[in-house]
Amino acid sequence: MFKHILFDLDGTLTESHEGIVKSIAYALKKEGESTDGRLNKEIVIGPPLMVTFTKTYGFPEKKARRLYDYFQERYGTIGLFENKPYPGIGELLQFLRQRGRNLYIATSKPQVHALSICDRFGFLPYLTEICGAETGGSEDKARIIGNVLNKIGDYKKDEVVMTGDRKFDVLGARKNGIAVINVGFGYGSEAERREHAPDYYAPTVDALQHILLGEEEEN
Repeated sequence: MFKHILFDLDGTLTESHEGIVKSIAYALKKEGESTDGRLNKEIVIGPPLMVTFTKTYGFPEKKARRLYDYFQERYGTIGLFENKPYPGIGELLQFLRQRGRNLYIATSKPQVHALSICDRFGFLPYLTEICGAETGGSEDKARIIGNVLNKIGDYKKDEVVMTGDRKFDVLGARKNGIAVINVGFGYGSEAERREHAPDYYAPTVDALQHILLGEEEEN
């Protein structure tokens, strides 16, 4: 039985692409850069934004920092709430908490934004801890998951699971030696899922609930 459940935020608990994509477009345009081929949600949602700007887009560090600041101008005031929980997610968190599960957020999003989003959507009463990145940071998901595990302290690995929609969640869980569930309603693709196979696959929120309660078999 999973006692400690870690959740990614974007693409797992909330459908967040509108605010992120619009804020990246705002930053690119303000820097005088084209948005062509750069706003695919499967590309920009998942990794830390600085990694997207430097590795995916290939911009030098100084330019990437300016883009990040422009992004925050819009995202920090408007974009983070161009966002909505997936249907049934609030009820799932409440249900799991009522049954004694400890719930955590492990996200590459800056922690300050993750806290605001979880507050806005009523998630906070069900969460034990929210762990995100530093603003402007480039921490990978493995490190953030590790931060959550350090906060849990004494635990058995078979009682812990990471839940997310992208390969970054799978890779981060593997590095920390814990099981991982991939959800099919987020921003990952079937090809990505085949390449980075999770322990469990949940195509819907209902299926996710069954897995978390130990009612589904491992892949």
